[in-house]
Amino acid sequence: MRTTSFIMLCLLGIFPATGNAQDKTSQKFGKVSAADFTLKSPVIDSNTSAVVLSDVGTSKIEGNNKGWFSLIHKRTTRIKILDKKGFDAGNVSIDLYTSPEGEEKLTEVKGITYNLENGAVQQTKLEASNVFKEKQNQNWVSRKFTFPNLKEGSIVEYTYTIESEFLFNLRSWEFQGPDPRLFTQYTVYIPQFFQYVFLSQGYIPLKNTKKDVFKSWSVSESNGTQATEHYSLSGYETQNTWSATDVPALKEEPFTSSIENHNSKIDFQLSQYRFPNMPTKDVMGNWTTASEQLLKHENFGAEITRSNFWLGDEVKKVVSGTTTDLGAVQAIYAFVRDHFTATGSGGFYMSDNTSLKDIFRKKSGTGAEINMLLIAMLRQRGITADPVLLSTRSHGVANPFYPLLNKYNYLVCAARADGKSYYLDATRPRMGFGKLPAECYNGSGFVVNTAPRNVSFDPDSLQERKTTLLFLANNADEKGLNGSFTSTPGYYESARIREELATKDKEAYLKEAEKSYMFPVRLSDIQIDSLKKLEFPVSVKYKMNFDLGAEDMIYLNPMFSEAVKTNPFVSADRKYPVEMPYTLYQLYVLNMEIPKGYAVEELPKSTRVLLNENEGMFEYIISASGGRIMLQSKVDIKRAYFRAEDYQSLRDFFGHIARKHSEQVVLKKIK
Repeated sequence: MRTTSFIMLCLLGIFPATGNAQDKTSQKFGKVSAADFTLKSPVIDSNTSAVVLSDVGTSKIEGNNKGWFSLIHKRTTRIKILDKKGFDAGNVSIDLYTSPEGEEKLTEVKGITYNLENGAVQQTKLEASNVFKEKQNQNWVSRKFTFPNLKEGSIVEYTYTIESEFLFNLRSWEFQGPDPRLFTQYTVYIPQFFQYVFLSQGYIPLKNTKKDVFKSWSVSESNGTQATEHYSLSGYETQNTWSATDVPALKEEPFTSSIENHNSKIDFQLSQYRFPNMPTKDVMGNWTTASEQLLKHENFGAEITRSNFWLGDEVKKVVSGTTTDLGAVQAIYAFVRDHFTATGSGGFYMSDNTSLKDIFRKKSGTGAEINMLLIAMLRQRGITADPVLLSTRSHGVANPFYPLLNKYNYLVCAARADGKSYYLDATRPRMGFGKLPAECYNGSGFVVNTAPRNVSFDPDSLQERKTTLLFLANNADEKGLNGSFTSTPGYYESARIREELATKDKEAYLKEAEKSYMFPVRLSDIQIDSLKKLEFPVSVKYKMNFDLGAEDMIYLNPMFSEAVKTNPFVSADRKYPVEMPYTLYQLYVLNMEIPKGYAVEELPKSTRVLLNENEGMFEYIISASGGRIMLQSKVDIKRAYFRAEDYQSLRDFFGHIARKHSEQVVLKKIK
């Protein structure tokens, strides 16, 4: 819509253009004094290697000379390097959007390294020739540079401006990052003619000011040989400023799906044009329009909406012998999974100039291409099958309310058979029918169909259930104990075992298992059942034999190799939620004969602990009688997601498990 005719229809009248007020920032580029090298802040600690002293940005929408508007984004950042580990902060990458219509323009790039030498500030300026370009993909390029003369104690500073005609790409702003930030501020100027959705996240309190200012925007356009036409459009501009001070570093914690989910930031999505004398025009659209566009896209829906008659004979071979739709779905899924190799999993579009025929011929393709082939083959059989867009745990959470396609990074198949939906991923060679990788359980998914819908992949719906039985008895020669170990791990641990045994034999696996014991033990006669039954967990069995020696006192951990050895929650506090990949149930049972010539001197106490009343339970029941020691340890966690305010109780809960699992049985030799 960069046309003069559109602008003329929008104008209520012709007005003189007005200037913009100057931005206020906490720093002036190029002005660093010796005092700036001295830092004091509560967010700086012994682990800090770099500190962002100031990070200030603005984004404005201004009229341009092409009959439309442009985004002008300016940023100035100042960082102090404390030690060599902080040198990475001296590597800067600026991302620019590109398309067949053009590329965002980077201008006014300046960088300076400051070093304090004999009390005087010395400057080393960045040379323009040291800024280089690197292509990321078909839509993004990066401009990169490294600060010169970087030392421990240096201050680095850079500033740049991005001019963009892509109004949908209003720059987001992160108020937190891997290094502490002493001051960060972002101001966005939005004319009333453009409606944006603000998407905020994070746990850092932001100071926000907002005001509306009446102003005019100047727009011009040259019409070939004619003189340049100038227009002015007046209205209100909303100026939003967000700022924060003394922001701590964002640190990775255990059981976090993606640290980016918890970074304090603001994203923007262009949703509407609202010009005078014109109907409101939706830009972001809705789920239906997003689905329609995807289904028409040459690298997405076009390949599966075609007839694909060439697949007919192949599908007939695969489903021969099946009598039900479910049987056909299972057969086609197994065929694609077992005969095609995924060369990468990221993204949901097919590659440029690649067809399903190419994938079928090569027997390989990206994850999206393999699952698109699965959908096409199912449809050829008459099965209802649709693509489903997901965001994996490491990629972040997709927004369930707005069709923001950049929030998705993975594609699976939804198939309907015998009145039930099955979600399938044929890119994993040892994944059972109806199973998805745990990383896919990350909230909302988008089923792309003429009647689109959102589906929930909730980690609370997964339970990783493990049962371990250990029976030990005295050797016939009374020189040690022998027995049997039987364990049925959860599905995802079983998948890991299958992957491990794809590259090593069972004896090598057994040798690794021996290392998990705290004392020398001999394991033998290993059996691993259900390795080929991919829909079920495996079962691991082996015999064990060990000699406790002849000491007067024997200290024995009755949990053997199954103890929770450490508390995974080390931090004293946590600002964001705990996100486990699934709920957990672990049952361990020990039935052990007391070694000949010994008696129980000391036994751990039994205990039972609840997690937030009904969200989990730990039970440790132990007894010694009739010449035997009996132990049952049960860990039952009924939720995968815990709010930050539940962190302390969860940390205490796991701490109690780790302490209890470290306690020992003391055996004393009978004199």
